[in-house]
Amino acid sequence: MKTKAGFVAIQKKWIGTLDEFPLNVRIFHAVCLISIAALAYNIPFNYYINLPLISLISAASLSVFAGTYYLSRILKKTGLALFIFCVTGNLLFAGNFFLNSGVDGPTDIFFILTMTLMTATVPVKQYKIWIPVNILVVAVLHGIQFYHPDWVPHTYINTKERYLDLTSAYLSVTGATVVGYFIIRKNYEAERFVANHRAKMLDVLNDEKNKLFSIVAHDLRSPLSNIQNYLELLSDGDIDGEEALIINQSLLQSTRSTLDMLNNVLVWSKNQMDGLNVELKTLNVHQCLASQLSLFKNIAARKNITLDVFIPQDIHVTGSADLLQLVIRNLVNNAIKFTADGGRVMVSARTEGANCLLMVKDSGLGKPVKLSNDIFLLTGSSQIGTANEKGVGLGLVLCKEYTAAQNGKIWFHCDSISGTTFFVQLPAAALQDKKAEMPLSAHTI
Repeated sequence: MKTKAGFVAIQKKWIGTLDEFPLNVRIFHAVCLISIAALAYNIPFNYYINLPLISLISAASLSVFAGTYYLSRILKKTGLALFIFCVTGNLLFAGNFFLNSGVDGPTDIFFILTMTLMTATVPVKQYKIWIPVNILVVAVLHGIQFYHPDWVPHTYINTKERYLDLTSAYLSVTGATVVGYFIIRKNYEAERFVANHRAKMLDVLNDEKNKLFSIVAHDLRSPLSNIQNYLELLSDGDIDGEEALIINQSLLQSTRSTLDMLNNVLVWSKNQMDGLNVELKTLNVHQCLASQLSLFKNIAARKNITLDVFIPQDIHVTGSADLLQLVIRNLVNNAIKFTADGGRVMVSARTEGANCLLMVKDSGLGKPVKLSNDIFLLTGSSQIGTANEKGVGLGLVLCKEYTAAQNGKIWFHCDSISGTTFFVQLPAAALQDKKAEMPLSAHTI
């Protein structure tokens, strides 16, 4: 495992990453490195078999290929580097043809390697240039040796040197080809994996977008129609004071539900477009949530629901005030939404080792309820509350996403008789104020 990780690290350093370069450029970098290694081997080998001029040319070519690698990998001038690489490769082996026994030497094998490397690295639209060039050069060289054999001297002193040279050429070309295709395959598989992952993510986002639009179109129409009907009744003026009060309360409830839905939709949409940027800092949980919970106390009272809050003043977490408020706001809103008349909702917090645990518990509808983890997905269906409150199923989706963004966890427990408790666990921060440790009741918020 360590060896594989080391290979990946070396490959990223010397060849480049998917974010830096497209596939063909990363392959080109690998080809340059393979060519440099092959030439570095050929320099002493050709000198050993009494081909000092070939050794000198190999050394010069090594410098050229090192320069093309630098141009592409460091200076990002890949187009120029590819041009130099293709020209140098063909010129190098054209010279090698005359200096190393022509068709009796290994040059034709090297031209095949050059063709393979060019087609693996240059853009497809340049195939019409470099493939004919390679074929034409080989054809011209063969024609020259056929009609003017004296122009291509036989440079081997004995048969042994020729066999050593041909065998070495075969092994070096085969090794370069195998290593090159191995790197190509690995980079291709990595790019295909990333492409498949992105395609799956796009499918998920597209499904979520379609579901969101469908839910919004369905669930916003009803409360807006109710608001219109209530306003039409009020504008008629033929209703007494008690009926007007009931209509006003219904109008307020529909307006608040619609506003909650729109707020969640806007938050979710903004996150999808801009991403979620979170700045975590030390928060006093009581100070962060006090104003939010005070508002919900009045909302709960309208449904004859008691909202109790027990949050010690000395509990601190590492989180984002905006995200924490949105999470608790959605959880409390849901608790009130699905609690029967005369019921109770309790919000509490306590520290547990290195974490802080916030709990939102409701007494429910008086009967057991079964929830699945789908409630944290946009694919989950929204439900109607006890006062006909509606949602788009985004509240708990945002709760999970925002809790995770604060390095926390969220889960729930359904009571066997009635009610549900949601748990939000966040990293606890060092206490900043140990003077006040008395728990706060619902009457103090």
